[in-house]
Amino acid sequence: MIPSFAVVGRTNKGKSSLVATLIENDRIAVAATPRTTTYAQGFTFKINDKPLFTVFDTPGFEEAPAILEWLKSVPVPAHERRARVLEFYRTFHAGEVYRFECELLKPILDGASILYVADASHPYRSNFESEFEILQWTGQPSIALLNQIGEGHYEEEWKRALEQYFRKVLPFNAHTSWARDRIGLLEELKFLSDTMREPLALAIAAMRRQLNNRLRDSALVIADLVQDSLSFEIKLDPDSQWRSEEELSRAFFDGLRALETKCRQHLASIFGFHDLNFDDSTQVPADAEQDLFSKDTWEILGLSRKELLAIGTASGAIAGGTVDAMVGGASFMVGTGIGGLIGSLSSAYLAFSDPEIAGFKLGRKKRTMGPYKNPNFPWVLVDRQITFVNTLLQRTHAQREAIHVSEGNRQGSTSHLRAKDKTRLGVIFQSLRWNVRLRSLNESLASELTRLLLNLLTPKPSSSRQNQSDFRPELS
Repeated sequence: MIPSFAVVGRTNKGKSSLVATLIENDRIAVAATPRTTTYAQGFTFKINDKPLFTVFDTPGFEEAPAILEWLKSVPVPAHERRARVLEFYRTFHAGEVYRFECELLKPILDGASILYVADASHPYRSNFESEFEILQWTGQPSIALLNQIGEGHYEEEWKRALEQYFRKVLPFNAHTSWARDRIGLLEELKFLSDTMREPLALAIAAMRRQLNNRLRDSALVIADLVQDSLSFEIKLDPDSQWRSEEELSRAFFDGLRALETKCRQHLASIFGFHDLNFDDSTQVPADAEQDLFSKDTWEILGLSRKELLAIGTASGAIAGGTVDAMVGGASFMVGTGIGGLIGSLSSAYLAFSDPEIAGFKLGRKKRTMGPYKNPNFPWVLVDRQITFVNTLLQRTHAQREAIHVSEGNRQGSTSHLRAKDKTRLGVIFQSLRWNVRLRSLNESLASELTRLLLNLLTPKPSSSRQNQSDFRPELS
């Protein structure tokens, strides 16, 4: 039997948000209005269709003082308190009086451990203590979580009170806690009961593997995007519907944007986001800060002009050598020499060109736009997707606002690579530009991207979060 947890507390303290985050379900109703949840509902967290644990979303307490008075209306020794709570449930569960309390107590009486959610942005008040005491009477393993909904900070007074009723008190914000925080919480829950230790250890191991797999799957998706984007072109007969080069150019760049949008939708699904709103990230005007071809994006992401010149020469020569090897030396090493020359000259010219105008040609007999030749394009493309994956990693399934991906003012991930790593990527990019279609080439790109994702995206442990699990995904 898998472990189960009942998330309890007062209305609008973040219970449903916590459930959505723990279960990775962005379709659970989360709202600021009272009584979004009116009955207990269990959600089972699965990986590869294997159930690992269940979390119950429950209604909030309403009549705790009256219920506690009913429980204490007759003398009850400590060893009979759970039976007294069960008697309360059997007495009132079929009626409307105390309906919400009966709903929240049912999964607990059925064996669920307790996750009590308190909003530490408001001052502690003693009228919460009747809730604590009722839960204490059930005898179930319990932990209290300090959520932070507003601007106030009353963690210490809440902690001093909660520690008298619950086995442990931890900070946990359902809107900012990513995978490592969830694993850290499960590490704490593992020690609440001997019966939960082994199944939760298995769940934790599965979640760690899942994170690794998600990053690897993301690398494959990004590799496909790079390959498709570097070979993307539009070919039309002279009598086509396109009236001008400007119109064709607009269609060409919109086509590249569409490839990126499709990639990001795939990446979101890898991380379990099914209803993600992309309005603020991919569907943006061409002059917006977040657009793939905005000048701001190209000034921040990708490589510098100096780096592009160096990488262009080295990668062109190595990629030319790859072509020589593919034809068994029949080119008499012409590929190596010309590759280096082309790489150097193209980088020298295009590294100083604007992203909007450089890197394509217009054919004579057939109107052709593309492929896009700017040497910084694949670097910018990779940096943008790494930033997007990083945003997904740090986004919880309780968040409902549109995803906002901003490169900010920092350099992209590729600019921090070692010279030899940049050269390896440059070779792959150059080979793809020459339309070398090898499965091994795509796999090599995915391998390099996996290293970027594993080494550059995993945030370092923060000492301010007590419930974090200190782990880092590893290559295997």
